[in-house]
Amino acid sequence: MQLTSTNSSIGLIYALKKIFIGCYYYIFYYNFKKKKINLKTINKFLKKNKLYFFNYSKNYFFGGFYKLCAVLISPLFLTLSPNFISLLNLLSGFSGLILFIVFSFNLKIVIIFFLLSFILDFVDGLIARILNKSSFYGRFIDGLIDLFVFGFLHLILLFYLLKTSNHIISNFFYLFYFVTIFLLPIQHLILDRFSALARWCNKINKDNKIRPYYRNEYLNKFTLLFVDLQHLSIFLILFVGEFYISYIINFFFLISFLASICSIFIYFSLSKKKFIFTSNQKDNDE
Repeated sequence: MQLTSTNSSIGLIYALKKIFIGCYYYIFYYNFKKKKINLKTINKFLKKNKLYFFNYSKNYFFGGFYKLCAVLISPLFLTLSPNFISLLNLLSGFSGLILFIVFSFNLKIVIIFFLLSFILDFVDGLIARILNKSSFYGRFIDGLIDLFVFGFLHLILLFYLLKTSNHIISNFFYLFYFVTIFLLPIQHLILDRFSALARWCNKINKDNKIRPYYRNEYLNKFTLLFVDLQHLSIFLILFVGEFYISYIINFFFLISFLASICSIFIYFSLSKKKFIFTSNQKDNDE
């Protein structure tokens, strides 16, 4: 009797799996057919978007997970423009912020909105490449939205600590939390400033090329590990009891602080190394 019940359960799971796969492929090929994209393009798309989970020379582990989710759901978004998907990314993060601060939703529910936002961050890029609509404007919007969404997440976690703390938070921790949030846009500002000046230097001094990004050269494994630890903290919030959430959030802020300091240190050091002997006299003479 028990064996029959087990076989029935396995059969049901197998049937549901087949139904899901069937629906997925119907949506997948219907959308591709609608956009007049052939199988050759699909194969090229899949080869370009290989998944790397533990190869830190390629991306962080959770980046591989989000990308896998993005590849699976991307056919559902083929009728939308990449920039509109980026807007959905922002809307998902902003909805989480409003639901928590204004309507006092449970933190675990709000975290799901941010996980969706992280996946959509990969979906817009995939769709842009499929439809050959990649542009620097899209990269600008995408980077700006990422900054807003991660900033929203930091604010929510800070509000949670302030609401649930059973003891008075010392001035040191107040300062630490706000400095960490402040450093988040600062590190992006420094990175973008370095990138812009590197391209400017390359235009003026064509003999001495400077790469705009060095994320895969200096402390690469440490910076990616910091990102993974942040995302691990976010996932842990979903599964642990209320007692441990405050400890996880404090760990999240610590890693965020260290990641920002690491990024700022790298690009300040690189700016001195790369720019100090690069003259802008040609630009001044024009």
